[in-house]
Amino acid sequence: MKFEGAVKPDSISVDSYEADLSASRTTDIPNNMHKMLDYADRTDSNPVYIGFAPRTLAEDAEGWLLYKLTYDASDRVTEVKIAYDTWSNRIGASYG
Repeated sequence: MKFEGAVKPDSISVDSYEADLSASRTTDIPNNMHKMLDYADRTDSNPVYIGFAPRTLAEDAEGWLLYKLTYDASDRVTEVKIAYDTWSNRIGASYG
């Protein structure tokens, strides 16, 4: 990683930097939040939609962090898309 100025980056900054993307990595850790799961039409124990929100946020209120999981034929997660919407609109939300 290249840097300018008099301050050298600390080891955490260096370790979390992705040079190919020119960006730092971050991690989502939803804590102290309400969690909802929807299995859609699946008959196994793998959820399709996972939602996180502050404990007092209603299901039809904006502010939910939504995950939509895609599985392969062996029931392994192959893709996780994210949206910010309401839990009530998790199916119609715009995932990216």
